Amino acid sequence: MKFVEKFSLIVFSIIVILLSVFTVLVGTEVIPAEDIAEFLSENIIATICVAIIFVLWSIANIFFRNSGKDNSNGVLLENENGSLMITRDSICNLADSILRKNDDIKEAIVKIDFDFNKDIIVNINATVKDTTIIKEISTKVQEDIKKLIKKATDIDVREVNIKIKNVDQEK
Repeated sequence: MKFVEKFSLIVFSIIVILLSVFTVLVGTEVIPAEDIAEFLSENIIATICVAIIFVLWSIANIFFRNSGKDNSNGVLLENENGSLMITRDSICNLADSILRKNDDIKEAIVKIDFDFNKDIIVNINATVKDTTIIKEISTKVQEDIKKLIKKATDIDVREVNIKIKNVDQEK
């Protein structure tokens, strides 16, 4: 969701909360209803304008959101020419290609996640050889995966998390 859309939704939500609290206060007669009715009738033009703005704002928040598009399977890039969906599988294949090239990694399972900002998070469960210096190989793999995904997709990877699930003893 873009910053302007988030900001609009937050402001609208705060206004709705305040109106709800105000309605409860009028309903419980903490604020006299007669005073409110008198104020609204004296300022009828302003009241109608504010009501119309809230109705239009509500319609915009309901119907004109990009959140209707399901981007959970990838990253959606849009420009004036159209859109491009880079799927979770494509990103996973890029990470796999780095892992296959590395002789110290015997096997690995890659999982791609997206955070609330649709940033890429790569999670790897790997088995390494017993002769591997784990810290060195993990740093190299993290850097290589970030570079390759950035080069191929022009999208930054927020994290590459590696979990060494096993150390394979060579025979």
